Parts: sequence; structure tokens; C-alpha cells
Amino acid sequence: MNRTRKTLLAASAAALLVLTGCGAGDTGNTTGGGNATAGAGAMVDDLGFAVYTGDPVKGGTVIVLSPTDFSHLDPAMGNDGGVNNFYQLIYRQLTTYKFEPGMASPEVVGDLATDAGTPNEDFTEWTFTLKDGIKYQDGTEIVAADIKYALERSMDQALRVGSDFHIQYIKGAKDYEGIYKDPAGLESITVNGDKEITFTLEQPLASFSEVAAMQMFTPFPKDQIATTTQLDEMPIASGPYQVDSYTRGSKLELVRNEEWDPATDEVRMAYPDGFEFQLGLDQNTIDQRLLAGQGDDKNAISSSSLLAANVAKLQAADIKARTVRDIPNCTTYMTMNTTEAPFDKLEVRQAVNYAVDKQSVITATGGPAMASVATDMLLPSIPGWEDFDTYPSTDHKGDVAKAKELLAEAGYADGFEVTMDVRALPKWQAQAESVQASLAKVGIDVKLNIIDASTYYEVIYTPTQANPIAITGWCGSWLNGDGFLSPLFSGNRIYETGNYNNSQLNDPSITERLDAASVMTDPEAQQAEYVAIDKAIMDLAPVVPLVRDTPLQMTGSNVGGAFSNPAQTGYIYYANLGLKEVGE
Repeated sequence: MNRTRKTLLAASAAALLVLTGCGAGDTGNTTGGGNATAGAGAMVDDLGFAVYTGDPVKGGTVIVLSPTDFSHLDPAMGNDGGVNNFYQLIYRQLTTYKFEPGMASPEVVGDLATDAGTPNEDFTEWTFTLKDGIKYQDGTEIVAADIKYALERSMDQALRVGSDFHIQYIKGAKDYEGIYKDPAGLESITVNGDKEITFTLEQPLASFSEVAAMQMFTPFPKDQIATTTQLDEMPIASGPYQVDSYTRGSKLELVRNEEWDPATDEVRMAYPDGFEFQLGLDQNTIDQRLLAGQGDDKNAISSSSLLAANVAKLQAADIKARTVRDIPNCTTYMTMNTTEAPFDKLEVRQAVNYAVDKQSVITATGGPAMASVATDMLLPSIPGWEDFDTYPSTDHKGDVAKAKELLAEAGYADGFEVTMDVRALPKWQAQAESVQASLAKVGIDVKLNIIDASTYYEVIYTPTQANPIAITGWCGSWLNGDGFLSPLFSGNRIYETGNYNNSQLNDPSITERLDAASVMTDPEAQQAEYVAIDKAIMDLAPVVPLVRDTPLQMTGSNVGGAFSNPAQTGYIYYANLGLKEVGE
């Protein structure tokens, strides 16, 4: 009995329905024209969607069908949910998250480190000890100096399109220009032999063990990296798989990393012998292939959500039972550049918040099964979260009269023209068109600038390239207000590249409160303060929260181990996937 199976058996029967009568080798109901294998331990929710698609076996190849390419293979540069999930197959970090169906929330555990780290008394220093037996794909041992090098490399300006949490927290990192310009490195990151690494922080941080799970904490051997772009072209694996071939925009294939030792990894199950990522496919084509469930598609999953137009096709119980309804862990919202007219006027930003018909956005997303209304920037799953709406309207359908009144007060009674950046994916474009229609009702003429999905974040996170408004999303790195609010709204987090603060909000009070909240060590008091800051941010209206997505991800009938993982933006966790039968 594998580790996942043990946890699954402990799940609450009141919340989950277990599919019985079909073992790992039994033939179940017909699914979309193919024979479905239910798999031991398969579970569905009260709507019939998959909570867990059943236990996999070792071997075979899992196929991932994706409408986009990966933004970056270099973990210093990639930070969207899809690529972070992929990173879990080829990379490891100091810590990681353990989550299985039946757990109340993810648990931080040691990954390359023996545990989640040891802080000093005031949480300004954190020490991690590396495990024995951890190696790169060529058999080279992973040592503490590799972690230090990788972090200092990620601070180079050319690579700063990924997350900046480590830069904010590690002492001296904000002024450090990276290992290529300053080979001496940071004094605040020290190594003691091959096994121990210590971080000195700018200020107390009780959640640094969660920061250490982020992709920038992926180690690399300095003597094997010749250029800044090398890792983006051919990664050096520390996880259970390594890149075998990659044709950008078309296909990426993974094979087993024979130097990965499963005894050192309690999270990645690594059932398949390999993964095949088919990239740049039309999402409707992906949906139709998985609905039909023929041939090799029995062994496939979709990397993204079912299209809204195809939700009605999920009527058959056997098809729903292989469609995972993801745990909502992300908020889709519209940003407004507060430094650029007309969005430098509070009344304009408030008017836009009142104008948007969020029920229309839900419809564009796929209906209530795939989204719920968002009125703030924290998640309901964050402890202490409060439900409030600063810009209320009947049934969240928008208040056109109030919006027009505020526009008139701001001197824009006749409206204005503006360009919105949108990611070239069907759901995002549908959401943008919904917002476009809402704003047209109050005289705001929105032009859509459709940007390739693989480069979208790089564009909108570079202020000189971004348009005044954009549709984007944020999935918190951990369930704490700091992970949601600070990167998006702190005046200290505005950069030339890698700028998540798209609204460029630079309000001294908000910035000061965010800084103060991040060093609080009383969890309840800290979360209460983040809720208060959330309300203060919404008073300033730098963004329009739109929806909290609940994507529907389809799997083939022979795919086991699929479940929604809130620690990986709520999507199906690749590192637990496998086939129910090898040879299907």
C-alpha cells in the first residue's frame, strides 16, 4: 500500500464518495467510448467531479495536453502556476508542501532539507541541514553552496522576472545585483560545510520555511553553468525526472532521473517512466480529445481548464468522475495603473469597480461550477478572512448609475478610451470581453491587446511594456496575507522587470502596514491586520477583483493519482500522476 493510499483511506466519508467495485486492474464503466478503469480509492465529490482518480501503478508515460508553452524552464524566471507545477517534476527546493486528499491544508516539510528549518529566537535567522543522498542528474552531490549560488544568481537583473520574495526577506538582497556582477555574494547567506546553510533576514519572519519552498531555492552547480540563458534551454535536474528533448512551442519529453533517490523524497511519487507535454494545442481540441477518450488520450490530462462552452458536455457520470474540480486558490482581477491618467484619479478606479458585471464574468469563465464572485484580494481559505464588498451592486451585476456619477465627478462624464492587456487563452479573452462590455455601458471604450500566453507575464510585469489595464491572476505562494498582498500592493515592490505590482500602487500607509504585518509573530493578530489592510487596499481601488476560479481539469480514463493541490495553485499535481494500467 503506497503512502498516498494510506492517507486517502483516512478521508472523511461524509465529504467524499468512494467508487467501489473497481480495483486497479478491473474494467469499469465505459467513458467517452473507451473502457474506464476506476482504480482503487477513486473518489468523487457531491457534484460527481473527481476528488481523486484512483491509485496509479509504476511505469508508462503520462501525456499532458497544453494550450501554451512554458514561460521559462529556468526557475529563477518562471512564476506562473503552470510552470511551477512542472518544476516539481524536475527540480527540488529546500522545503516543499505535502498535500493529499483528506488533509485540511498543505503541510510544509523538508525537501532537500531534513526538515522545515530551524529559526533563532526572534526569527531573523533560519538554518537548514541538507539530506544525504541528494544528487543532480549526472550524479553530482547537491551541497549547500549550490543553494547559495542559485539564490544569488536569481538576483541578477536579467533573471528577475520570477518571484521576489527571497529578495525582500534576505538581508542585503534588495541592493545586491547578482552573482555575475558581484561574485563575492551575500554575507547574509552562509554555508557551513556541504550540509548546512543559514539565512540572515532583514526582519523577523516566522514563515520563512514557506519561502524556502519557492522555485528560486532550486540548487544548481556553479561549475556547470556557463551562461545566464543555459538553464532556460536545458535544465539541470534534481527531481525525479529530467528533460530528454524540448521543441519550443511543440513538445517537451521527460525521462526518469536515475540519480533521484525516492527514499529522500516524501512528496513526489514518480509513478510514470516519463511525461510527454504536447504544447501549443487548441484548448477546444484538447477538450474534445479528452471527452472522446480514445487511444493514447486515455493516458492524458489537460494542463488547463475545460472551456466554458464544453461544460455542458460533462453530463455522463463516468466523464465527470475523471474531471477534477480544482480547489479555488487563485483570484482573477483587473489591474489599473494608478500612476497613469485617468487611473491616477480615485473616482475613476472606483467607477470601474462599480461598473463591472461580475456575474457576466462568471458566465464567461464557465458558470458557477467554474467560478465564484471575488470582492477582495484575499482567499476564503486564509485564516481570519472576512467577506466584504466595498463596491456592492445587486447580484454583483454592476451599478452603472453609480459608476457614471463617479466618472462625472472625476471629469470623465463622456468616458475615455483605454487599451487592456489580455493573455491569449480562450477563458481569459472571454473574461476580458465581458469586462469590455461592462465598461462600454459607462462610456469607457476598451481595446483588447492580445498577448501570447507564454510571454504574457513578462510583458505585463515590465511597466514600460504594459498597457494601463490588464486581466491577470494571483495564486498565493502560501496561505498567509503576506503572500497575497505584499507583492501586489507594496510600494517597495515596484520594479523595472518582474513587477507584480501592476497597479504601481505606492501608498505610504499601505506599504508601512504591510511591512509591519510581515514581522508580526502572533498568527491571529497578523491575519486580522492583513484583513484590515485588504479593506484599506480596496478603498483605494487599484484593482477590480473579478472571480475566484474553480477550474475543471479533464483526465483520461487510465490516469490515476490526479487530485487538486492547493499548494500548486489548486491544479492537478503532476508529481503524483500515473497510469492505472501500463500498456493502455
